[in-house]
Amino acid sequence: MIENILIKGAKTHNLKNIDVELPRGKFIVVTGVSGSGKSSLTIDTLYAEGQRRYVESLSSYARQFLNRMNKPDVEYIKGISPAIAIEQKVTTTTTRSTVGTLTEIYDYLRLLYARIGITYSPIFGNKVKKDEVVDVIEYIQKQNSGEKLLIGTTTKISSDIGASLELLLQKGITRVYIKNEIYKIEDIIDDKSVQKKISDSIDIVIDRLVYEPNDDLLMRISDSVQTAFEEGNGTCYILHISNNKSVNFNNRFESDGI
Repeated sequence: MIENILIKGAKTHNLKNIDVELPRGKFIVVTGVSGSGKSSLTIDTLYAEGQRRYVESLSSYARQFLNRMNKPDVEYIKGISPAIAIEQKVTTTTTRSTVGTLTEIYDYLRLLYARIGITYSPIFGNKVKKDEVVDVIEYIQKQNSGEKLLIGTTTKISSDIGASLELLLQKGITRVYIKNEIYKIEDIIDDKSVQKKISDSIDIVIDRLVYEPNDDLLMRISDSVQTAFEEGNGTCYILHISNNKSVNFNNRFESDGI
């Protein structure tokens, strides 16, 4: 580990190509007459470079919300850590104020943990995750060639089951999955005996396929999974036809136990 912060060739503002070596982990006071370059060295050079390196580690989305300083005019700086600067101003504090809120480092930490943190459910202890379309595709790619699969989802319907089935037809959905059986919607739209098996939700069949590792099929699967997430309010499942095994996916950032 580097023990000192090394600044070489600092030329920011009124600094004249100076070299400085500062001990890490020490409380350092920089003093001098007005115009001697105190702020140029500490704020415009040292802090600016520490801030720049920290901000570059964030995503492009997070960076747009942060005010960034210009890159300092310096040959190189070694041994520097992410930095904060506490401005010389009067602050209004409350009983709930902390060092984090006063220095505004709390806002940076919140962005940091949101990007790299792993969330666990405080109730069930399970990892809270959000499935994406690519997660479903990766699961399907692990299956054997020739595996028969069904891509489906569960969606809410109204008490008027016939009208709900008509609406599904208008969306281009032609089949539903009821009590482990697949029905064509047009065959049951007026069949009250089948409709009695339906409650306030219904499993809709988005796609049926025989898996083969080729790009055209993967594009089709991607479109079908995206449709399943949209129709199922963020949920979808992959059903293995051979053994009736179902694997669920959820893109609503929830724990498996919730």
